[in-house]
Amino acid sequence: MKNVFIVGAGRLGKGFVAETFDNAGWKITFLDKDSKVAEELEKQGCFHVKVHRVEEIQNRTITNFKAFTCDSGYSCMEAFLETDLIVLPLYPEDFKDAGHYLSKCFEKFYEVHPERKLTLICITNKNYEIPKYETYFKELLSDEAQTWFDKNVVIRDSIIRRATDAESNYATDIDTVAVNSLLIQGPVNNDFSDVEWMEVVDKVEMLKDIKVTAVNGPHASYAFLGYLRGWKTIEEAEEDSWVAEIVEKAREEITEGVLKEYPVTPEEVHNLVYFAPAKGVLPDSIHRVAFDPVRKVSKGDRLTGAAYVNWKHGVPFDNIAIGLAAGFGYADPDDENAQIIQKDIKTLGIKKTISKYIDFPEDHIITETVLKQYNMLCEQGLIK
Repeated sequence: MKNVFIVGAGRLGKGFVAETFDNAGWKITFLDKDSKVAEELEKQGCFHVKVHRVEEIQNRTITNFKAFTCDSGYSCMEAFLETDLIVLPLYPEDFKDAGHYLSKCFEKFYEVHPERKLTLICITNKNYEIPKYETYFKELLSDEAQTWFDKNVVIRDSIIRRATDAESNYATDIDTVAVNSLLIQGPVNNDFSDVEWMEVVDKVEMLKDIKVTAVNGPHASYAFLGYLRGWKTIEEAEEDSWVAEIVEKAREEITEGVLKEYPVTPEEVHNLVYFAPAKGVLPDSIHRVAFDPVRKVSKGDRLTGAAYVNWKHGVPFDNIAIGLAAGFGYADPDDENAQIIQKDIKTLGIKKTISKYIDFPEDHIITETVLKQYNMLCEQGLIK
């Protein structure tokens, strides 16, 4: 039986990674720095995952696992020495602690299995971080172990394309949507071709950049425009023909810009952005998707980034700009950053506010186009 060592036993670690590898017959080991996560797993002796596939909902109970905490005695060491693959579904800020803690494990692995090779798969939305993570894993190793690490261990980035949710990181009842594979940068040192939803590809950094605009851009537009139309969920916004027409045109604009900006084929873009509908998925709230518009309208992010790429290549971006303008009309009273933008609109005026947050001059065509679309939404009574 093959062994996977999962660093991070939260929603994604249990609901996606562990469930997927368990389904392929692998033995699961969890390591988490939060003792409550491991304690809850040990207490329950199992966890339950509702897997929403295209054709069916599967209710799976996973029992074949061990769970450890990052303790000073390294209780996880024996399991680590047996591992065939390491997967790290972590927040970017947690990789330093993980790298430093696991240094002792890699040192021992080098002593016991100097001929063996390992692959680390990092699951995080942040791009261009792998060199930094590699430093964290190596900087506490001995010189000999560092040399071994360079020859025998690869750290690979990935693109996560599924939603996984639970009440908390401690929860043992999890929902996950299984319609798209995890895209993993190749080449890898270990064989996991028997595991569903694991796809080794090339150009992950580029594809991750594309995902921010081509996937997250339309999603944000649905949220911002749906809010202006009075909807509470993304599904309601998708069923609104007025919203859907704008977003679909924006998606076409984004795709045209992406194809000019990156050496990628239409088929590769489609494979990245297409999410087949899953059975029985709970509605996604507009509040969640639109949350923190300061970040989501910022330069280089989903909508402003798409507008810039299109402007750079002479591709229209009017519909992208409508979604971006709606972001400045998003005024959820429970969203602190939305209220910060609204306060700036009142004190600075809309043109200066748009320029401030998208970080283009007031006389730039992107700023002027977003302003034009904002005024159009005001005239339609959608922004008051």
